[in-house]
Amino acid sequence: MCFHKRSMDDSLEFPHGGFWFVHIIGIVALFIMGMRFAVRRAPFPIMVYRFFRMLGRR
Repeated sequence: MCFHKRSMDDSLEFPHGGFWFVHIIGIVALFIMGMRFAVRRAPFPIMVYRFFRMLGRR
């Protein structure tokens, strides 16, 4: 009797460490690039963020 694996079984396997490593590095890189863009382009939101941070420390 011949048994063929369905392709659906392969796609539902839990990804290995390399998969997660690449995605986490990509997310961190996008976040850092976005923060650099925000600091250069939007001084007002930075001032608001610092104001709320100052209020949170009290």
